[in-house]
Amino acid sequence: MAGLALAVGLVFTGLGAFWVHDSIQAEARARFGRQVDRLQSDVENRLNAPLVGLRGAAGVYAASHSVERAEFRAYVESLQLQRDFPGVRGYGFLAWMLRDDLGRFVSAERGDGAPAFSVNAAGSAPDLYVVKYIEPEADNHPLLGEDLGADAVRREAIEGALATGMPTLSKAVMLSGASRQERGFVYLLPVFRTGTDPSTPAQRRAALVGLLFAPLAVGEVMSGAVAAVQGQADFELFDGARATADQLIYDFDGHLAAVRGEIGPAHYADRLLHASRAISAGGRTLTLHVSSTAAFEAQAASPLPALLGLGGAALSLLLAICIWLLGSSRARALAAAQRMTLSLAHEQQRLLSMVEGTNVGTWEWNVQTGEIRLDERWAGIIGYTLGELQPVSIQTWRGQSHPDDLARSDALLEQHFAGQTSYYDFEARMRHKDGRWVWVLVRGRVSAWTDRRRPALMAGTLMDITERQMAQLALRNSEEHFRQLYETSLDGILQTRPDGQVLHANPAACELFGMSLDELRQRGRHGLVDPGDARLEPLLEERQREGKAYGELRMLRSDGSYFECELSSSMYLDQGNQACANIVLRDITVRKRSEARITELNTELEQRVKRRTAQLEASNRDLQEFAHSVAHDLRQPIIAIGGFSGLLERMVTDPHGKHYLARIKAGVQQAGELTEALLALANLSRVQLRPQAVDLSAIARSVMDNLQQQDSRRVASICIEGNLVVQADPMLLRLVMEELLGNAWKFTSRQSCTEISFGVREVAVGEVAQTVYEVRDNGVGFEMAHAGKLFRSFQRLHSQVDFPGVGVGLANIRRIIVRHGGQIWAQSAIGQGASFCFTLAYPRP
Repeated sequence: MAGLALAVGLVFTGLGAFWVHDSIQAEARARFGRQVDRLQSDVENRLNAPLVGLRGAAGVYAASHSVERAEFRAYVESLQLQRDFPGVRGYGFLAWMLRDDLGRFVSAERGDGAPAFSVNAAGSAPDLYVVKYIEPEADNHPLLGEDLGADAVRREAIEGALATGMPTLSKAVMLSGASRQERGFVYLLPVFRTGTDPSTPAQRRAALVGLLFAPLAVGEVMSGAVAAVQGQADFELFDGARATADQLIYDFDGHLAAVRGEIGPAHYADRLLHASRAISAGGRTLTLHVSSTAAFEAQAASPLPALLGLGGAALSLLLAICIWLLGSSRARALAAAQRMTLSLAHEQQRLLSMVEGTNVGTWEWNVQTGEIRLDERWAGIIGYTLGELQPVSIQTWRGQSHPDDLARSDALLEQHFAGQTSYYDFEARMRHKDGRWVWVLVRGRVSAWTDRRRPALMAGTLMDITERQMAQLALRNSEEHFRQLYETSLDGILQTRPDGQVLHANPAACELFGMSLDELRQRGRHGLVDPGDARLEPLLEERQREGKAYGELRMLRSDGSYFECELSSSMYLDQGNQACANIVLRDITVRKRSEARITELNTELEQRVKRRTAQLEASNRDLQEFAHSVAHDLRQPIIAIGGFSGLLERMVTDPHGKHYLARIKAGVQQAGELTEALLALANLSRVQLRPQAVDLSAIARSVMDNLQQQDSRRVASICIEGNLVVQADPMLLRLVMEELLGNAWKFTSRQSCTEISFGVREVAVGEVAQTVYEVRDNGVGFEMAHAGKLFRSFQRLHSQVDFPGVGVGLANIRRIIVRHGGQIWAQSAIGQGASFCFTLAYPRP
């Protein structure tokens, strides 16, 4: 019988110890899972925390016509970065521009309170994303004026944000600051013009105001998560969906520093528990690996199974000895066995209750003696081991409590002792080993009373609620922040029902309408909007369909006056799941008056320009008719003088007389040429353009053939590019080629070898390639200081003796080129020839 009792006791003891061990391990896995879930949520929230500030800054841009440097600095200073946004180096604004607009941008910024502003435009891209603002500027001064688009990783993130229009987190980059460099990310949020809702990349680019960004230091962000795990977990963060050594951006204990390539379960073989989670931030997926630490595993390795086994074995052996000693008396043996079995069951149940309670921690207090029994969970909550706090008494507990909590705790205890409450329930602040205060929920009740109905024993549980308290505090701070924005906004804000009922209004809205909140609620939408404004119904339909709407309406003040108002409205659900709308209002009456005045001035200016143009056209016609009349009337007298001069030359034999007659004939010839040039100048304005395909190469060869036939003894090298076909008037273009090539032939007459070329080249004008035609020679050239006279009528740079002419040829071809929508210019130097270039507006066929 004693042997059977011993066997049964050992079997039950073994089963109990195994069950306790399995329960402890299951609880450890569940606790680790909760730790991983909290850590995942914490890391994700910390990485996405900058988005609150970015959206706030976007609201500032949406609510303001333009955000100046001082306004942006004031907004960032109001955010309390170190307290509310740990790890955020600051908030900045990127301005997008073409490289050609860089000079105007720098000048504008220097005029906006930054006289030393400059841009580091080291890249070669045609556009730049320049840091226009960055606050706090003292901590981020190296970033001011930087072109973030010059870095491939940052440009990829910027282009991604513009392509989607959503908040975007960059890949890991090195962050530059005033004092140090470290790895991190850049959070980006594109800002579009107020009133626009771009849905395609092209529309977003057209409506782009700039990009808000926040540099995010990984080490500083993760330091808060490190404190939250309280040494119970080790974790690593990888930049992407794969866990590789190249993607590792944060390692709490550095145990993966020497690893290369793919990182898998084998690298966590020495850890009891390991888990992987995906982190979503700014449109990207990062990977979080979490593993248990030695401190966590020490708690999981509870001695309770062994103690239970030893205690049960000892009790089983004691029971068997008792049965053997008392075997002579069956009744006494059965009674002893029953008592020992009950004692064993009670001990096992007590141990099991303690194990099951370790999830939240347990305590037992002898109210009369002050002795208190606490488990390791309580010591761990405040950063100690239980051995460090020995000897433990109620004074140990009170010594770790916040002094301001003791009076409230004692009052609650007295109420429970007096039977006024079923439980003692109190949220206490306990001093942590590192000096900070942690929140602990303590709950218990009296389990035994003295003969005089005084509390004897009291037991209960405790739980760490620090994270919950911090979350509630953060929520209260956030609500206060948005309440201040609501109250201090310069724009009116209304909260309404879809039927037009006004729920709330900020002070700016009350001032805008000249009404109190109660008056606004009484009137509702129907008493605030002009009933004759046809724009109301389309706006309501758009908001019902899209969930938001933008537009303008005519509103009614309390004094009966109307004013134009710009508004934006968006729908949301309140706590009761009822549809509501936020409406932001801005008085644009002054702007509308200014726009009307500008339109009136533009119309008046157009009328003045038309009248002036008509006057100039009339003056030009009069001048052309006068020039044509003068030239025509002078032709006959000049011809007569020339004819009589020829007759006199045959009659006069005196040398002096012949000399005078020769000079008269030369003057008559020059006067005739001037007359013909004046007629040609007048006739050019009357010729109607007849554009068609013209082969300039063929015209140039024809002109040069004629010139070479006139002076066949000259040595010449002629180079004419082929297939130069343009859309132009063929007769006028021939005059151009005859003048330019004729001048080249004339001014190279003194060279041992005449060199003349005609061709085309492409010249970049902005982003467009322009075709330029060029006639080049190796003639005498001219000084560029006198180039302004080249294309004026009757202006010459050389004497009549050296190179004869009347000085109207280039003036005529300039008029021809201008009539074709082109330009003409020249480049030269004395003794180095000349180059005449011109363009035509008509495209090449």
